[in-house]
Amino acid sequence: MPRINLTVPFAQKDEAKRLGARWDGQQRVWYVPDGVDPTLFGKWVPELPDINIRASSYYILEATTICWKCGGRTHVYGFVLPSGHEILEPIEDGSMEFESNAAYEAWVNSPASSEWIKQEMPTTINYVDYLSKAATTRIRTLTPHFRMDFSYTTKSSYWMNHCECCGMKQGDFELHHEPRGAFMPLYPEDAAGMVLHQVDEIIEANCGGYSLDVDFFEVMQRK
Repeated sequence: MPRINLTVPFAQKDEAKRLGARWDGQQRVWYVPDGVDPTLFGKWVPELPDINIRASSYYILEATTICWKCGGRTHVYGFVLPSGHEILEPIEDGSMEFESNAAYEAWVNSPASSEWIKQEMPTTINYVDYLSKAATTRIRTLTPHFRMDFSYTTKSSYWMNHCECCGMKQGDFELHHEPRGAFMPLYPEDAAGMVLHQVDEIIEANCGGYSLDVDFFEVMQRK
C-alpha cells in the first residue's frame, strides 16, 4: 500500500505527532506509518481527484473540423487510450448484506464499492473534467486551444477544443457523437487523415463518456 502523506499545518504538528504521524525530514512531510490507523488523520489527508479511467500509455488524437461559428477549418484534439486501459466500474451489490442503511451508504461512498476493470479495446474519452498533470502538460505542447471551459449545454466545465480562427468552443457532442464528427469516422478514408501522437507515460482522467472501440484505429497516422 502506498504511503499516505499528510498536509499538516505547522500549528497542528503536535496533534498529528500525538496521534502517531511521523515526520520525513528529507521530503519535509508528515506521513502515516505502517500499523497506524489512517482514519485518525482524515482532516490532513489531501483530497484526491475523482478518476474513473487510467492507462500506462496513451495517444493524443489530432483531427480537423469545420467551426460551427465562423466556418473556418480548425485542428481539434482528443485522447485515445489503447487496449489494456482500465475503467473504474461499480461492484454489483445484489448478493451483499448490510446491517443498516447507514452501512450501505458508507459502502457506496467508499473505494470498496468499485473495482478497476481492464479493457480489451482502445477507447476515446470525452467530457473530461479531470486530467492528470502530465497529460495536461503534454497536450499544451501541441495546442493552446484545448483547455477547460464552461459548457452552457451540459451546465458543467470540461476540457474542450476551441476554434483556432475565432476562439469559439467546439463541444464534445459534435466531435465525438455525431456521425462523421472529427473523432467519429464512418469510413477508412476519414480516419486516414487523423494523427495519433504516441505518449509513453501514465494518464489518469475523469470522463463523462468513452467509446467502446476506435473505428479504423489501424489506418490512423502515427507520430
